[in-house]
Amino acid sequence: MILHLGVIDVPEPEGGTTYGVATALEQRYGLFSAFADYDKQKIVDHLAESMAGALETMMQGGNVKDPFAAATSEIEREFKDFLSLQIVETLGIPGVPTQAALEGKSTRFKNRVTARSYVNGKRAPTVKVKGDRRPSFIDSGVMQASFKSWVD
Repeated sequence: MILHLGVIDVPEPEGGTTYGVATALEQRYGLFSAFADYDKQKIVDHLAESMAGALETMMQGGNVKDPFAAATSEIEREFKDFLSLQIVETLGIPGVPTQAALEGKSTRFKNRVTARSYVNGKRAPTVKVKGDRRPSFIDSGVMQASFKSWVD
């Protein structure tokens, strides 16, 4: 049995793909490995509970298509929380939090007026590309949203 952590390969807003972004983040920061190490016991527990549930269903005469479906769904939720709740930033990984996150740089703000663009209820003359502090590794949000886990 092998648990895979990866992404659905879709285009990123600034070019490239989620696979390319995920590969670069794993190589530079060990992002997916850090998640697996941090959440190791929860992952094992999710897999065991999912298998137990599948066996119980089968023993009651039910049909089980994927005995690990519940576990992989929980692992995906845990990874997304790992990023959005900034847990990854507490692990002491060199370069984390990222400078872009600290500065609030985000492709989501590009060519849009942000909350900081309003001064005393009036629209500022320029569009900001920076916003408030954001979590590391969530720029456009596409890579985080495309995260998947599966068992072979």
